[in-house]
Amino acid sequence: MPSRTLTVPLTGFGCAATEVRIVVAQLTTGERLARAGTMLGAGVVAALIALPIPVVHFVAVPGALLLGLGLGMARLRHREIFRQAEGNCPCCGAAQRLGLAGRVFRLPRQLHCSSCHRALELGSPATSAG
Repeated sequence: MPSRTLTVPLTGFGCAATEVRIVVAQLTTGERLARAGTMLGAGVVAALIALPIPVVHFVAVPGALLLGLGLGMARLRHREIFRQAEGNCPCCGAAQRLGLAGRVFRLPRQLHCSSCHRALELGSPATSAG
């Protein structure tokens, strides 16, 4: 899985921006299919669990299958995901992981500091290395 490292600014209201290092993984077609298949499989498992439950299965089984299919299709479109995002909060200075691992790569992105709980914004890439 090819990846690239970016340095992006992290800003908070009334605080000077800090730099955050993020690693972005570019998913191959096989990896995207595997992620989509996992969601579809979870929908099938949920449908099988709901199948023997009287009355509930009329709504839960088709709902679980449609939800698994919809989430699988959404994951199939994700070409890049965050692998890692680490940096210091611009407001309190706490070093932290930003909790973006596995999520679709999209900038700018709204976050919250895990230490001071202030709203932060991860901006556009400043420099690229790797």
